[in-house]
Amino acid sequence: MNPSSRFFLFLLLLFGILEISQGNAQGGNLLIQQYQKGPALDGNYSRWSLQPGVQLYYLNTDLETTRPKLALGALLQIEYRVSSTVGFTTGVHDTRIAYSYPVQDSIGVDKLHYWSIPLGIQLHPTHRVNLGLGAHYNVYNKGHFLRIIEEFKSKTPYPKEHFKNTFGGVVQVGYRFFKKCYAYLNFRWATRSNPPTQPQTNTTSGFQLGITYTLWTSKKRR
Repeated sequence: MNPSSRFFLFLLLLFGILEISQGNAQGGNLLIQQYQKGPALDGNYSRWSLQPGVQLYYLNTDLETTRPKLALGALLQIEYRVSSTVGFTTGVHDTRIAYSYPVQDSIGVDKLHYWSIPLGIQLHPTHRVNLGLGAHYNVYNKGHFLRIIEEFKSKTPYPKEHFKNTFGGVVQVGYRFFKKCYAYLNFRWATRSNPPTQPQTNTTSGFQLGITYTLWTSKKRR
């Protein structure tokens, strides 16, 4: 998926979220004002919460020859609620990216590791359903190339300069269950210009499936 297609999808999902919020709001013109006027404000909520979790990644590059592979990572998220229906999130994600591609008479697999720092907004139109929108900065940590020829495998670490830090965005929908558990699906993309002489790319996009557990919350307030 090229950058223009990702941007179009981002706008489409954003407008969809805005339409949903306008349909459920009780008045007002701004998104946050609409949510703050909802009946959910009658319930108690915590300003701060801490949520560890795991994520399953299915991310691919913008190259036609690559195919995504599943990768498992972890996260630690902090949410600050400005009301019972609007919150801001940040934290750190252990982001893993894996994809395969043909290499002569064999299969090559790139496995990359980033530390991601997200910053987003969480909308809580109901007690169980959440909508998220945000950005993330990805700090490249390490990666390696795995070549597979039948039963033979060779692993070669990538030099640091092969991949760079990236910046991207994410749109998310989730569902809360068992009071403290939250499952979600999101679409994520990240990009950065690539040197024309380098075959590797810093541009990726795809889906993430995750689950978090609310480990700690501050004192509830109305």
